[in-house]
Parts: sequence; structure tokens; C-alpha cells
Amino acid sequence: MKGILLLPLVLLLTLFTSCVSQQKFSDLENVKNRLERQLADAEAARQNCSNDNAALNADLAKNKQQIAQLQTDLERSKQQYSDLDRTNRDLLERYDRMLAQNRQLLETTSGENSQLAARLSEQQQEVAQREKQLLELQGQLATEKQQQVALQRALEVREARVAELESAIAEKEARLKSIREGVNQALRGFTEADLTVREQNGKVYVSLSQNLLFPSGSKTINAQGKRAIAQLASVLKDNEDINITVEGHTDTDGDAAFNWDLSVGRATSVVKELTQNGVAPTRVIASGRGQFFPVGSNATAAGKALNRRTEIILTPKLEVLYNLLGE
Repeated sequence: MKGILLLPLVLLLTLFTSCVSQQKFSDLENVKNRLERQLADAEAARQNCSNDNAALNADLAKNKQQIAQLQTDLERSKQQYSDLDRTNRDLLERYDRMLAQNRQLLETTSGENSQLAARLSEQQQEVAQREKQLLELQGQLATEKQQQVALQRALEVREARVAELESAIAEKEARLKSIREGVNQALRGFTEADLTVREQNGKVYVSLSQNLLFPSGSKTINAQGKRAIAQLASVLKDNEDINITVEGHTDTDGDAAFNWDLSVGRATSVVKELTQNGVAPTRVIASGRGQFFPVGSNATAAGKALNRRTEIILTPKLEVLYNLLGE
């Protein structure tokens, strides 16, 4: 993606080095710098999206683990409460029995009354201590329930955000698939040697051979090429949320400067043909890469034929995804 965005600037700077004023050269350099910053921002946004998605998944797993731990703690607390309640009832029963015993002992001997009173006081203190512990445990249980509710709410918010991001990404992937299928449908009837369609790095590439579009060394589109571009334009003009970049490429035959001029001229001819067939000019960028981005070996005739091509690159607009990342 970075190479594609930088291509128009590199081409323009090289193309006009020998024929424009220093002021225009400076202007182009400023444009290059601005687009490089935009490229860096876009790359950072994509990386942040990937990092954010990974972090959200990690947080989700962590929150689920915390909820499971809280549920375990809650069950343990309930068991402790049950144990304390059972102990409390046992103590009360013992207390009642001791009261009965004390009344009986008081009736039989006054000497034992003080001892019984002391024992009763100790038992009462023990019961009070147990009741205090029980209240503290109940307070801890209530606090843990509140924490569990708060964690559950936070988890729901994170899950909703992950779902939004996944939905936006799925929508982008579905859009790419729809574009690729529409282009393939529109361009049926052309051979693979003259025209190929592929999806790569979130974009759709339509590669048109020189033989399909231009006579050798010419920038003028032939009848067969115009027919292919018209069929492609019928799909693109109805999909206004797609950005279009047209790149010209050459082999290494001839002078490099001439090849650069030729690649730019051919890209511009294709752009003009697209706009004449209804594609809005504001959506299209024309650029040339000359001989410097081959897809085949320039040491063979077959490789050179592959390199003499024009690529139409279709990129869905990602404003929705960027807006989600910025929230």
C-alpha cells in the first residue's frame, strides 16, 4: 500500500525534473511529503485496528476468567455463610441447654451460681463474636456481588465494541468480494493473458495487458481496450464508495525516461476513457511506474509481456472503520 501511494509522487517528480521550474519541483515535493504523512497515518490506523482487536480479545478472555473466579469465590462465600449459620444454630441450641442447666444448678446450689454465670458470659461472648463474623462475611459477599455486576457491565461494553469492529471489517471484506465478482462478471469474454482480476492487501487489482489496450509504444487506446474499459466503467460508476488508481507499467526496453513518460501517458489515457464512460473524475488517480515495478523477468519475452501492463486498483473507502477506531 505504501508503494502504491508513493508511486504518483515518485513518477511526477521524475517526469518533470527536466522540464519544470524549481518552484513547481518544490510544490511537488511538498505534495509528496504530505501524502507520505497520510500514508503513515493510514498505516498507523490499520496497525492500531489490529492491535486494538487483539487487546480487546485479550481483555475479553481476562474478564471471563475474572467472572469465573468471582463465581467460584461467591460459591465459597455461600458455603462459608451456610457453615457459620449452622454453627450459630448449634451455639444457640447449646446456649438454650446451658440456660436450662444453669437454672437447675442455681436451684441446687448458690456456690455454683457464679461459675455458671461466668460460663454463660463466655458463651454469650462467643455467640456475639460468631454473629459479628457472620455480618462481616455477609458484607464481603455483597461487595463481591457488586464487583461482579460491574465487571459484567464492562465486559458487555467491550464485547459490543469488538462486535462493531468485527462487523465493520466483515463489511469491508464483503464489499471487496462484491467488487471483485462484479468486475469479473463485467469483463467476461477476455482471455487471462489479456486481463486478470485479483484481490490483494484489501484491494482489487484489474491488470490489463498492453496487447489489450495499446499498440506498441503508443498511448492511444485501441477499440478492444475501449470496450474493456467501458465494461469496467459500468461497474465502477455505480459504486461511488470505491477509490480508483490507474497505474501504467512498462518493460525495460528503450530509455527509462521515455518508459516513464509512456506509463504516465497510458495511465492518463485510461483515466480519460473511464471518465468518458461515466466515472467521476474526482474518484480517479492516474500514475505511472515506468519499468521499475516488474511482475516478470525482463530477461525473457514472456516476462516483458507481463510487465507491459496497466493496473486499475480499486480501494474501498474506510471512513467507517477509522471512525470506530477513533471513538
